[in-house]
Amino acid sequence: MMVLICMYVIIIGYAFFILWLAYGFKKSTLITSSTSTPKQGFSVIIPFRNEEKNLPKLLESLTYLDYPESLYEILLVNDGSDDASVTCIENYIQKHHQHNIKVLDSIRTSGSPKKDAIQTAIAITTHSWIVTTDADCIVPSSWLQILDTFIQENNSKLIAGPVTLPLHTTSFLNVFEQLDTLSLAGATIGGFGIKRPFLCNGAHLAYEKTAFRDVHGFEGNNHIASGDDHFLLEKFTETFSKQVHYLKSREAIITTTFQEDWVSFMRQRKRWAAKSTGYTNPFTKGVGLLILITNLVFVVGVVFAFAKAYTDPFPFLTVLLIKIAADLILLLIASQFFNKKKLLIWYPICALLYPFISTYIALSSLKGGFTWKGRYFKR
Repeated sequence: MMVLICMYVIIIGYAFFILWLAYGFKKSTLITSSTSTPKQGFSVIIPFRNEEKNLPKLLESLTYLDYPESLYEILLVNDGSDDASVTCIENYIQKHHQHNIKVLDSIRTSGSPKKDAIQTAIAITTHSWIVTTDADCIVPSSWLQILDTFIQENNSKLIAGPVTLPLHTTSFLNVFEQLDTLSLAGATIGGFGIKRPFLCNGAHLAYEKTAFRDVHGFEGNNHIASGDDHFLLEKFTETFSKQVHYLKSREAIITTTFQEDWVSFMRQRKRWAAKSTGYTNPFTKGVGLLILITNLVFVVGVVFAFAKAYTDPFPFLTVLLIKIAADLILLLIASQFFNKKKLLIWYPICALLYPFISTYIALSSLKGGFTWKGRYFKR
C-alpha cells in the first residue's frame, strides 16, 4: 500500500509540473514576421564533422536567407572531417560566388570539440550577435529577419528558437523520434513561458557576443563534450535573467535530420543525458530527477499491473494513465504549433515504450562514456 501511495504522489507531482509547462507554452507570445528595417549584424556559426550528405541542403537553404548580406556572415567550422565536407562547401562558394561564407579549421583547446569549434569562430566574428545551428539542419529564409525584429523589440541577450524534424511516418523510429523531439520542444517553450527556462537547442540559438564574454563563454564546462547550448543557457539565466527569451515563431522553425537507426538515436540521447552531471541550476537538476523518477515509477507500475493482472491491476493502471494523459496535453499543444497533430495517432504505443527507453538511456549515461561522430568521449 505504501508503495502505491508513493507512486501516486510522484506521478501527480509530475502531472502538475507538465500542466504548468503546458500553461507556460500557451502563455508564450506567438511571434509573426515583420517588415521592420534590419539593424542587427549576425555571425552564423556552424560546426561540422563528416557532413557531406547534409551540407548541400543546409547550404541551399542559406542561399535563400532574406537578409542584407552586409549584415551577416556564415562561418563553417571544420571539426576534423575526413570526408568531402570541405570540398562540398568550397564548390558551393565558387558556384554561388558567396563572399560572406568562410571555412575554418577548429582549434582544439578542450575536451569539447563543438565548443572549441564555436570558440574558434567567435574569435574572428565581425558582428555583434552570434547565431548557431547544425550542419544537418535546414534554415527558413526569414530566420535572421525575425531574429532581428525580436531583438529590437525585446532587448534580449540570449534567444532560443524552435527546432523540428520533417513530418515522416515511414518507420516507427521516425515516429518515435518526432514525438520525442516534440515533447522536448513543448517542455522547452513551456519552461520559457513560466520564466524557468531549463532546455534549449544549439541547432537554434542566438546570443549577444559581448554578453557571451561577460559570462566567460564556455569556461567551467568545456571539459564536458556536449552542452554548448544548455550551459550557456544556465549562465545567461543567472546573469541576465530578464533578457533570456524564446522565439516562438512558426516562420523561424529550423528543420533537422533523423537519426539513421536505433543505435544512432540511443547514442545521441545518451550524449545529451551525459551532460546532466554538469548542471548547476537547482531547478534544472530537480526537473531531471523528477522525470527520471517518474519514468522509473511508470516502469514499476507496468510490472505491478501485469503481476496483479488476475487480482487488482487497476490502481497501478491508474498511475500509468495519469502520466500518459498529462504528457498528451503538452503534446497536443506542441503538435498544434509545429503542425504535427497527425503524429498523435502513434502516441499510445510511444507513451508505453518511452519510459522504458528513457530510463535505459538515463541509467546507461551514468556509467562509461559515449561514441559520437566516430570518437569516444568519457562522461
